[in-house]
Amino acid sequence: MAVKKRSKSETDSGIKPGIVTQVFDRVRTIKLRHPELSRRVDGLESEIRDKLMSIKDSIDEFPKVEKELITVLVINGVHKMCDEILIDADGEAPEEA
Repeated sequence: MAVKKRSKSETDSGIKPGIVTQVFDRVRTIKLRHPELSRRVDGLESEIRDKLMSIKDSIDEFPKVEKELITVLVINGVHKMCDEILIDADGEAPEEA
């Protein structure tokens, strides 16, 4: 993986490198505490990536003039689904059995 250079605005944003390391360490600790769930999520993320690549391949079949708009609409739709499923669902009350 290539290392990206930071732009001046990124380094001046008030985010210190130590914060990033702390967040990374926290995520790693959580994953280590829940290895089975972590592997399952990783597998599902891989499936999502495969499906997105299939969507991209389909979008690539559109004429060049229309491809950019279709791409933006698909990205918007995926983002909206992620919000609805991953974020909005967290605000719902748990169902009782």
